[in-house]
Amino acid sequence: MLPYIFLILQLAFAIFFFYLCLAFITGAPFVPSTNQVSESMILLAHIKKGMIVCDMGSGNGKLLMHASHLGAKTVGFEINPFLVLFSNARAFFSPYRKMMHTYWKNYWQADISHVDVIFIYLLPWKMEKLEQKLIGECKKGTIIVSNSFIFPHLTNIRMDKKHHVFAFRI
Repeated sequence: MLPYIFLILQLAFAIFFFYLCLAFITGAPFVPSTNQVSESMILLAHIKKGMIVCDMGSGNGKLLMHASHLGAKTVGFEINPFLVLFSNARAFFSPYRKMMHTYWKNYWQADISHVDVIFIYLLPWKMEKLEQKLIGECKKGTIIVSNSFIFPHLTNIRMDKKHHVFAFRI
């Protein structure tokens, strides 16, 4: 029995490692934002009740939880199925279970045409490609809040220099 348990644990670790590598290639490895950076991102987004907030590469769902607390309907896209399970479990056991949803999906294929605010924390070499997706798919006025990295052509409307958080508007 014990060898089977170890085999299952090894397979789970191998799958988890595979998705970590895949996320690095697609542009968003799981690197959790600190609480201070998360709070800064929420503040720069100017979230109001009823808004639709998206986190592209939502990881553990921390930003989704904060935005739901402010009354926003939140959606996260995450390529790592373990993090999707964790985030959805976190939502299920919170008072925001009806407002917070995380999907196992590559954010490059996600429909973002209806969202009001988008959170991102990508690698710098993916920012220009993402900028083209955002400009082509987002509605006018959508706020994009980026942790650490800027877009080459979008104008920065707000920033927190201390925490390296930047807000842009489509």
